[in-house]
Amino acid sequence: MDPAPRPDRSAPVPADVHRAAARMFASGITVAAASHGGRVHAIAATAFCSLSLDPPLVLLAVNHRGQLVDIAQRAGHVGISILGTDQHELSEWAASTGRVPGTELPFPTAVARTGAPLIEGAIAWFDCEVQSVTRHGDHIVVVALVVAAWAAEGADPLLYFDGTYHALGRALGRRSEPLGG
Repeated sequence: MDPAPRPDRSAPVPADVHRAAARMFASGITVAAASHGGRVHAIAATAFCSLSLDPPLVLLAVNHRGQLVDIAQRAGHVGISILGTDQHELSEWAASTGRVPGTELPFPTAVARTGAPLIEGAIAWFDCEVQSVTRHGDHIVVVALVVAAWAAEGADPLLYFDGTYHALGRALGRRSEPLGG
């Protein structure tokens, strides 16, 4: 279906239209966590990607009202754990609002080389040093250098699509070269 023409081509799309379109992008779920000064905080995040291989960088976008970025900046680190299908309850907790940083998280974690918390049982993780933090609209983009990473083989990622948790379906085929040119 073609969108209706807009009279002003430079006007941004309304937030509800943007949100409806963005919900059609399936993504994995991460938990981003940081600790500093006896406080630890973790959030669920779907706006995460590998940004560069040389140097190894990742990008994380989080709501500007959250508390994670302040702690991550002060600590200089952030741990990003990719959740598996058996961790949707952990995702629900990490996505809940109104939590305050505490002395520990309510689920098992390991301390990474940088001091960042990593979720035990995650299917992959990135231990990162914060490189830059910039605000764009109502979100803050964190670019971080990956200093250590790990991935389980044959893991089943927890996916999020159209406001609902999902698991991978059948494989449709493998590309001979990576996407992204």
